[in-house]
Amino acid sequence: MLQSDNPWKTISSKVVYRSPWLTLYEDNVIKPNGEPGTYTYTKHPPFVLTVAFDDSRFMLVRQWRYPLGQLLTEFPGGSIDENEEPLAAAKREFEEETGFIATKWTQIGTLLNPNEATVFLAEELKPGRDKMNEDGIKEYLRLTRDEINEAITQGELTDSKTLACLLLFDRHMSIKI
Repeated sequence: MLQSDNPWKTISSKVVYRSPWLTLYEDNVIKPNGEPGTYTYTKHPPFVLTVAFDDSRFMLVRQWRYPLGQLLTEFPGGSIDENEEPLAAAKREFEEETGFIATKWTQIGTLLNPNEATVFLAEELKPGRDKMNEDGIKEYLRLTRDEINEAITQGELTDSKTLACLLLFDRHMSIKI
């Protein structure tokens, strides 16, 4: 959408809170209906996600998500460091979170919500260095598509980023064939 098509008008914007992982903004706006209002939102640094696949199984991690108070099953990923390219970040985060490396990498998409995530497909997996415990990662899992589908059906795999990555993977594989 072009900026001129934006029905919202920003009157003022201020940073309410800032950390390395999150910035909270509060904007005074004119809404699309012409009424004044306040819009509060967050922005996060860009990050990467890796769909690791070895021809029959996906590699996911089980990680404690503090704000949710629960362990989630999700594709590995993390923040892009300052001046770091997305692919370099994906390779670093994948090895840190799973203890594996991949020799074949393909960018398969981008997610916005509202921060940007670059999604990569990692193939030809082999063991690397294990650093899983640094971020509360309990374990990695190797699951077939049928096992993933069952986990979704049972409500055991609910991470929205992971579900979106599966759609990007399916699209990539259907184009590749």
